[in-house]
Amino acid sequence: MSLRRIEIGQLVKSVAGRDTDHIYMVIGFIEPNYVLLTDGKERSAAKPKKKNIRHINVLNSIAKDVAETLKTGAQVTDEDIRRTITSLCAPDNM
Repeated sequence: MSLRRIEIGQLVKSVAGRDTDHIYMVIGFIEPNYVLLTDGKERSAAKPKKKNIRHINVLNSIAKDVAETLKTGAQVTDEDIRRTITSLCAPDNM
């Protein structure tokens, strides 16, 4: 898997570590093989989780509104992230 396939605002699922099966949103990239993840609850946007891309599964859902906000450099609230993850993970969207 390469970083080109993963986009800002994309939802991912952790497949390794203490947070296995946890859903996160990608809010940034660091180093060649790491992404910054947040869920708006346990991991806030102010303190994102650094995770190796080999330890995540990329989901098809992308939060385009949050992605646009992040790409412009503006801050996104944890509440917006939680709401977006909840709505995109609803059974009718998966």
